[in-house]
Parts: sequence; C-alpha cells; structure tokens
Amino acid sequence: MGKAAKDTAKDSRDARREERKHRSELERQDRERQKRSQGSRARLLVVVGVLAVIAVAILGVTRRQTGPGRVWSAEHGHWHDK
Repeated sequence: MGKAAKDTAKDSRDARREERKHRSELERQDRERQKRSQGSRARLLVVVGVLAVIAVAILGVTRRQTGPGRVWSAEHGHWHDK
C-alpha cells in the first residue's frame, strides 16, 4: 500500500472517529434536555396537584357551610345545622 493510500485510509478513520464523537455529544445533549424537560413536567404536575387539592378543600368547606339546612350563628361565628 502506498503512502497516499495510507494517508487516505487514516483520514477516513479520523473522519469516522470525529463523526462518532459528534454523534455521541449530540446524544448526550439530547439526554440532558430530556431530563430537564421531565423535571419541569414533574414540578408542573406537583403544582397542579396541590392547587387541585386546595380547590377541592375550599369548595367542600364552602358548600358544607352554605348548603340547605344550615344557618349562620353570629354568636358562635360559624354555621350550624338547623
């Protein structure tokens, strides 16, 4: 094999090696992006869950207090059943 052929083969190997390194770096960046996205999604779900629990608690208390058969007692400062 001549010097030119050896140089071409070496250049080809170097190019493939660089391409693999580049792909590996892109894959690593993609994995990091996915992890950040999953973390954001998890935080959003927690916030939505907490807000839902608060809303249900407020609605439950409000409905229970002002429902039919309930009267406000100014003396005690809360609702009573009739």
